[in-house]
Amino acid sequence: MKIAQLRTTVVAVPQLRSYKSSWRRSYHGRGAQCSVLVELETDDGLVGIGESPVVYAGHPEVTVALIGAIGELLLDASPMDHDILRKRMYAETGMAHLGTQGMAWALSGVDMALWDLIGKVFHQPLHKVWGSPWRLRSPFYADVPPAEPKIMADEAIEWVARGFETIYFKVGFDPKLDVARMAAIRNAVGEDVKIRVDANQAWSPGAARRIIQKMAEFEPEYIEQPVLASNIVEMATVRKSVSVPILAHEASLSVEGSLAVIMHHAADALQLDPRFDAGFQGARVAAQLAEVAGLPVVTHTFGELGVATAAVLQLHAAYPNFLLDNQTYYWNLKDDVIEGGLMPFDGRYLHVPEGPGIGVTLDNDRVRYYAEYYEREVRDRGDRLVSNTQEDAYYDLQYIMRPRA
Repeated sequence: MKIAQLRTTVVAVPQLRSYKSSWRRSYHGRGAQCSVLVELETDDGLVGIGESPVVYAGHPEVTVALIGAIGELLLDASPMDHDILRKRMYAETGMAHLGTQGMAWALSGVDMALWDLIGKVFHQPLHKVWGSPWRLRSPFYADVPPAEPKIMADEAIEWVARGFETIYFKVGFDPKLDVARMAAIRNAVGEDVKIRVDANQAWSPGAARRIIQKMAEFEPEYIEQPVLASNIVEMATVRKSVSVPILAHEASLSVEGSLAVIMHHAADALQLDPRFDAGFQGARVAAQLAEVAGLPVVTHTFGELGVATAAVLQLHAAYPNFLLDNQTYYWNLKDDVIEGGLMPFDGRYLHVPEGPGIGVTLDNDRVRYYAEYYEREVRDRGDRLVSNTQEDAYYDLQYIMRPRA
């Protein structure tokens, strides 16, 4: 069995509301969710599917070009040689020298499609190929966007009423406002609901200690990436000096980063993302390293449709230490490109697909519709980025500065 065709399709699926990102990616979290679907068809007609995110300045054409550039490495190769193909792609794209995070996101749909083919060859869902069915449903948390504390508290109550048990929000804006938001949410939801906040490297070590100590009164579950990921030693120092658990994020986006966090005792849990790591193989290794170290793991989102969401659910099922609520914006989609449309939430849970491979199938009619929607409504829009002449306090110079205090 050899790979005979590589196909990519850009789609855009409308979302319910806007979620601005933590960094200056003004196209991200606005309007429709754009993704690049990948199909690998073998010479005997088997098709593996994957999904790559749109990372580069809101232009999926960049993702398509990067995937197309490695097409000749895939054609006439066996999908069963997955790891060899992955290493060849890294060698030919410079990732072997420069690291995976700069380009792995684009090729992640190829990685996913190769794994989907492998699961289909064995007629098994990937969680059984990778490990065991430790769980057949996986929990996710609710994301409350920055606003006035009372508004955020009211929204947190709505999420809890829907069955979500962890409330997540961004911090790193103004210390007093961050603490006020946490206080308002804690007072609104009570002591049984978990609160997780994400600083995205916003604080200096000194500021992190001071702010986390003030937040400790409200018993947050985790503080995510409080300081620069590049300074693991100071991250470990912060962890040892506060009573609130620390969740690594930017520091653990690669398997090498996860190893460094573990070796330096810099976090109490790791957040992984197979799209920004050495593919699902890197995330699997990182999860196993964390398991040996006695640490739980969660997955990060960059905005996924059903294909990538199903693949991540397979990862959750295969490893025992995916014990915490994971990140997603899947609940923010109006529709999906897979057969049956959106996978339904059961409270805070999504059920792990049990079909072969990643467990879902593309709905060709939906793919065609949302490819046309991208061409008609998204492709030529002029607001992908916030220009230097536009005013947006969310993306002011102070906010994009890291660290700030």
